[in-house]
Amino acid sequence: MIGYLARRAASALPTFLGITLLAFVLLQLLPADPLQPGAGDGTISAEATAHLRGAAPTPLSPAARYVAWLAALARGDLGRSVHDGRPVTTVLAAALPWTLLLNASALLLIYGLALPFGLLSAAAPGSGFDRIGGGFLIVLYALPSFAAGLILQQWFAVRWDLLPLQGPPDLAPDAGYRETVAATAAHLALPAVCLALSGWAFVARYARAVFRSALGRQFLAAARARGLSRLRALGHAAAWSAVPFVTLLATILPGLAGGSVMVEQIFSWPGVGRLYLGAIEARDTPVVLGLTLLSAVLVLGANFIVDLLYAVVDPRIRDRLEGDPVHGN
Repeated sequence: MIGYLARRAASALPTFLGITLLAFVLLQLLPADPLQPGAGDGTISAEATAHLRGAAPTPLSPAARYVAWLAALARGDLGRSVHDGRPVTTVLAAALPWTLLLNASALLLIYGLALPFGLLSAAAPGSGFDRIGGGFLIVLYALPSFAAGLILQQWFAVRWDLLPLQGPPDLAPDAGYRETVAATAAHLALPAVCLALSGWAFVARYARAVFRSALGRQFLAAARARGLSRLRALGHAAAWSAVPFVTLLATILPGLAGGSVMVEQIFSWPGVGRLYLGAIEARDTPVVLGLTLLSAVLVLGANFIVDLLYAVVDPRIRDRLEGDPVHGN
C-alpha cells in the first residue's frame, strides 16, 4: 500500500507542473503591466513607476522567468507581492486559515444534512417528504451563489438582524476562548451556508439514489425477512454506501474551493478566494502564481486523501493494496 501511495504522489507531479505552467502562460497574455500607473488600486504614481523601471533589471524571457520561478519555488521562495512588498508566503499564510475554516464548515454542513435527508427520502420514495424535498433541492441547486448570498444577507442580517452581514469577527485583544468561538461562528454562519447550498442539494439527490440502490440489495431484503428492524436496515445501507460518498469528495472539495471565490467576495471573508480576485485585479503576478500553486496542492492533496479513505472505509480495497504486488507492497 505504501508503494501505491508513493506512486500516486509521484504521478501528481506532472499535473502540478502543468497547472503552474498554464497559469504562468495565461498571466503573460494579460494586456497589463503591474508597474503601469493606476494598475491595481491606482496608488503608484508616474514618478514612482519611472524609478522602479529604472531600477529593475533587464527583463527575462517568459521561459526564463518560469524556470527561475520554479528554481525559487524549490528553495521555498515564492517571491514578493508587487502590491505591498510582503513575501507571498506571508500573504498566503494570512488568508489560508480563513478559507480552510469556511470550506471545512461547508463540507460538514453538506454531508451532515445531505446524508440523513437522502436516507429518509430513499426510505419513503414517492412520499410527500420525498416529492417536496426533491423539488426544494432542485431550486437550491439552480440558485446561483451570488443570489443565495444576497438573499441570506437580506433576510438573516438586514431584516431579522440575527447574524452579522459580512466580514470576520472584530475581536478585542483580550477576548476569551468562548467569546472568540461564538463570534467566529456567528460571522461564519452565512458564508458557510451559502457555500454549502448547491453542494448540499447535489449530494442529497445523489444520496437518495445510492441509498435506494442499497436498500434494494438482496442481503438487506433477506435480513429484513429474518426480522432486522427498519432502523438497523437503514444503518447497514448507509455503511454499505460509504465508498460512493468518499468518491464524491474528489468532486465536492474542488467545487468548494472554486465557490469560495464568489462567496468570500460577497461576505468580505478574508480568505484565499477574495485574495485571488484582488491579486488578479492588481496584476500581482507573484501572488497569483502563489495562489495557483496553493490551489493545485490543495486539490491534489484532497485526491490523495480520498485514496487513503478508500482503504479506511472498504477493507477489500485495503487488503488488495496490501496483498497485490502490482498495487502495493
